[in-house]
Amino acid sequence: MEEIDLDKLLTKLDQSSFTSFEIHDGDFNLKVKKEAVASQPVMQNNLPVAEAAPSMPESEPLAEIKAPFVGVVYFAPAEGEDPYIQEGSTVKKGDTVALIEAMKMFNEVHSPIEGEVVEILVDNGSMVEYDQPIARIREKIGGRGNGKCTRHHSPTATISIN
Repeated sequence: MEEIDLDKLLTKLDQSSFTSFEIHDGDFNLKVKKEAVASQPVMQNNLPVAEAAPSMPESEPLAEIKAPFVGVVYFAPAEGEDPYIQEGSTVKKGDTVALIEAMKMFNEVHSPIEGEVVEILVDNGSMVEYDQPIARIREKIGGRGNGKCTRHHSPTATISIN
């Protein structure tokens, strides 16, 4: 592996939310781990409603699902298949709501709460940035407590180059 390729690879890893990376290229093996960073908030309730649909009351608890990675978001497992979510659908905590393709790997995005999908904020197949809101959910009353969700896991990836 050439130095310029390695530099590009390490720069992308540094800009991603991955915490470890492993590459095998012939006799060349590289394993990189980033130090753990404190949990990043993924979503909050009681967001300003200035941009919310007019039919939603101000006190209604809404939560945002945010992209945990930079990549391309897909709301269905494959083209032509039923979407994971759509406006008006109900999700449970842990349900897959989207896939984000990053570095030719597909990563599932899960709902951190139970509720109804009020709005999908990005188009299927569009590029999303880290922490960009992709959907809003009306939290089920009595579902979770304080209305905040924190990501507790760090994604990892293993890639082999032939």
